[in-house]
Amino acid sequence: MNTTVFQYKDFMQEDFPIKFEVRTETNYNQVPHGHEFLQICYVLTGVCRHVVEDQQMDLQRGDLFSIPTSTMHCFMPIEEQAFELVQLDFMPSLLEENIKELSKISLSCPLLINLSPRSQIVIERLVEDIKSELDTKDAYHQYAVRADLLKFLVMITREVRGWAQQAGSGYVQAIREVIHYMEQHIDKPLTLKDAAARVSVSPNYFSSLFKMVTGVTFSGYLSELRLRKAGELLLQSDLSVGEVMEAVGYMHTGHFFKTFKIKYGVTPYAYKRNHTNSGK
Repeated sequence: MNTTVFQYKDFMQEDFPIKFEVRTETNYNQVPHGHEFLQICYVLTGVCRHVVEDQQMDLQRGDLFSIPTSTMHCFMPIEEQAFELVQLDFMPSLLEENIKELSKISLSCPLLINLSPRSQIVIERLVEDIKSELDTKDAYHQYAVRADLLKFLVMITREVRGWAQQAGSGYVQAIREVIHYMEQHIDKPLTLKDAAARVSVSPNYFSSLFKMVTGVTFSGYLSELRLRKAGELLLQSDLSVGEVMEAVGYMHTGHFFKTFKIKYGVTPYAYKRNHTNSGK
């Protein structure tokens, strides 16, 4: 597995650590990587795919997302469709202490939101201004860029706050109902798309809502749910390892054994055997 983590000094000036770039279907990084700087991306046109750790998301115009430091991710086109994506990289040190707090609120975990039409207009204007200032480098351009970046972060924080208020007015209960369904149907195939359909929202929107409400990704929560149930069944039932695997929804033995060992430190067979021996 590629574990490249890019350092800001390889791409930015040490005294003014910020970089603006436009990614397209012919100019993107499909190799999983992380970076020590913060990254905010905004889809200007078209559609593309973004993979963050173990979660895959299809993006469209108006989608804004952020990548915290050291989070592994990569991009790729969708069936060779065109896209244009703005990528803004910067170090928190670029900002004053009180402004850094905004980046902590909005960018401390992977974020994906589809901006309202009004916010899209504002963000796209700020993107143009930042690019222009970085290209022309007129006198005091550093101050202008910092000011625009502050506005950028304020807009993101307001959008996140709006989503949180929406979540508080009904979506929290909807997510809880999805989780209850997951618990009751853990032996069945469960996908992000199917879960989103139960709440009647898009998969991208559901993904962000789920992370906002639970603090973890949908796939991460589902994996933890299945492994916890597998551990319980191995200790509290007479089911074989293969039967337990099927009962918690795993289709492939290799994947089940790998994820189980990561969580419990031993194979399912050893886990069951150790408990049986200790109980006698």
